Amino acid sequence: MKKYISALSAGVLGMGIFLVPPADAAASKIDYVAFGDSIAAGQTPYKVPVGTSYTDLIAAELKEEGVLSSFTKEFAVSGETSAQFLAKLSLTDVQEAIRQAELITISTGANDLLQLALAGNTDPIKLLEAVAQVDRNLTAGIGQIKALNPTVDVYVTGYYFPFPRMEEGQQKDHLKEFFTLFNTQLKTTAQKQSATFVDASAQFGEEYLPNPSDIHPNTAGYQLIANQFFAVWKGAADSDPFSDIVAVGSQARLAIMKLAENGIIKGNADGTFAPKSQITRAEAAIILARILGKTEAAPNPGFSDVSTHMKSYSAIAQLTEAGVFAKAPKFNPNQPLTRAQLARILTKALNLKAGVPAAFTDVPASHWAKNEIDAVYANGLMTGGTSARFLPEAGITREQFAMTIFNVWSSKQP
Repeated sequence: MKKYISALSAGVLGMGIFLVPPADAAASKIDYVAFGDSIAAGQTPYKVPVGTSYTDLIAAELKEEGVLSSFTKEFAVSGETSAQFLAKLSLTDVQEAIRQAELITISTGANDLLQLALAGNTDPIKLLEAVAQVDRNLTAGIGQIKALNPTVDVYVTGYYFPFPRMEEGQQKDHLKEFFTLFNTQLKTTAQKQSATFVDASAQFGEEYLPNPSDIHPNTAGYQLIANQFFAVWKGAADSDPFSDIVAVGSQARLAIMKLAENGIIKGNADGTFAPKSQITRAEAAIILARILGKTEAAPNPGFSDVSTHMKSYSAIAQLTEAGVFAKAPKFNPNQPLTRAQLARILTKALNLKAGVPAAFTDVPASHWAKNEIDAVYANGLMTGGTSARFLPEAGITREQFAMTIFNVWSSKQP
């Protein structure tokens, strides 16, 4: 599909990267990849091989909510430094996992400081240099992740103070100060890279570190970190602009929220989005014009049912002038956009060729959009509504259309 992305720079013809999701696309789930050190891996406080980490607990709750597709923490390794985390991102299997992910968590940098602290080196200059190096490595790492997958949600997990039983004194005060500084820097780095910070230090006491000679938490400690993640994750859901998007973590919700944040889609006056309602031709025109940046003036397209006072007038005029919509006596702005109509739009926009005819039982040779349906199917832009049928006259729901537009928008991001 990437071969179509360059067409975006030509304007409306860039609509060729449209993907029409299958009928159950709204139920798409999350592929979760965990990166990091022993905290992400699940090192226990008693030198037992790794067990249940906060990452496992996150995955378990996502699965219980019915939104988890896959989970791996195979890239989380005890003792890993931020430099090792960064180096790992060049591996082929790691990059492939990143490309497929919808959610990534990162725990990295603590070992950079611990190497100094455990060696008895609490020189403020050395600790500051370590914090600065973590900042550089994490910044580069998130940048590489976003380059591979611009739409993935990245969460950076902070750290608790690992020496609560250290004897009170100047050394403990220095280390506490630098762990606070470290977490502050992690938060700043995450925000600059459009990632989300999870504060793991909140309410974390020595009861979660049962072995005085080990810095790793018990299961309750890992659960506390997972709870902090979900406080942030679900806190974002509580602040959603739409009251009827409730499937936290679903691909449809992620698409809708991202587009809303960027002003591409908007909801209704009552605060709803109406995800299951069919998208009308007028609504589709407005959103298409926004995603394609069509803001120039265009002549009146001459549709008898499109008034210059309508909200959708400018978008309809611009897209008709560009050849996306065909000129006709009427536009039918309040009618649902059908799959066949979208197939024709795509074919005209990209000048697609039909190739081998598609064998859909509900698209006979005499169907008005037969060639266009064959073309989008042959080019992998649209699949059947079922295994044997295309469902050409079926409408497209607002959430399905949002997912389609999201593919266009995300492919245009740097």
